[in-house]
Amino acid sequence: MASNEIEILDSEASVGKLKKIAAGRALNRRHFIAALGMTGAAAGAGMMSGCSTSNSVAATTAASTGQIDMLNFALNVKLLQATFYSFIAKGTDLTGSAVTNSGAVTNAPGALTFTGIAGVTNGQQITDMINEIYYDEKNHVTTLLSLLGSAAVFRPAINLGAYGTINATNALSIARLLEDVAVTVFADLITGLSSTDITLLSQVLGADSFHAGILRLTALQNPTIAAYLKADTLDVAPFDPGTAALAAAGPTASGGFFAVAGATTANTTTPAGFAFLRTPSGAPGALSVLYGTATAAGSTTSVTLATQGTASGGFFPNGVNGNILKV
Repeated sequence: MASNEIEILDSEASVGKLKKIAAGRALNRRHFIAALGMTGAAAGAGMMSGCSTSNSVAATTAASTGQIDMLNFALNVKLLQATFYSFIAKGTDLTGSAVTNSGAVTNAPGALTFTGIAGVTNGQQITDMINEIYYDEKNHVTTLLSLLGSAAVFRPAINLGAYGTINATNALSIARLLEDVAVTVFADLITGLSSTDITLLSQVLGADSFHAGILRLTALQNPTIAAYLKADTLDVAPFDPGTAALAAAGPTASGGFFAVAGATTANTTTPAGFAFLRTPSGAPGALSVLYGTATAAGSTTSVTLATQGTASGGFFPNGVNGNILKV
């Protein structure tokens, strides 16, 4: 299951070149996703022309500002995820364009392994899983940077210790929370994107959903190293209902196998079996979680959410970069 280093396609690749590559040989899963990202970048080149960027805000044309703001918000989330997994998988930071003009990264851990921990019998598989998620997240960043081109924001300052010092007994709790938050906010962002960008971000959402699912299963099987860290009122605890009847009814207030609305949490806007939506701003919203703090990460505790109007804190001590900045 361990992953190997992968090839990133040239960011200047044309649509025609990509089609030729696709026709000429079978691409593996990550090549295919990267190729789709480059196709989207070429298709959107006209929209991106004339754009410039700074450390904090991408200056864009009025017609495309909303779309670019949303994609840049997604890029902030992806940069956080990729940086988090880079350190816990490899013990080092990201490289290349992902760290151009980057803010500082603080409280970064070394590479983690999950073998030899009491009660954990599949530690090597967990280590391999984290490595594979790392490669996916790194590719998501590369593709979004290529899509946005000169409109892409730089990586903001990141405090990886926002929820406590990261170690092998709490990293999976934090990873599960980050994946669930990413899935729900990307599902919300997609509603405001054009068809080309919807396709790309929906594929990112799909990959993060796979990650969230395996991390939730890992949490059920290994509560010692993946206890529930509650994000906000929309969060669904990884929980085995324990009976066929309860399982058939879907998640309850106690939680469930999947982060979807269930027996006691469904409503008219989120029917049973559907994922909740988190807006970037507002409460509950993605930034209220990501700007929040937790002093006992890895235990059954809750994030102290950032309040309305907050523009920094938690994982982003100086705030995210772009135009969507506040809770």
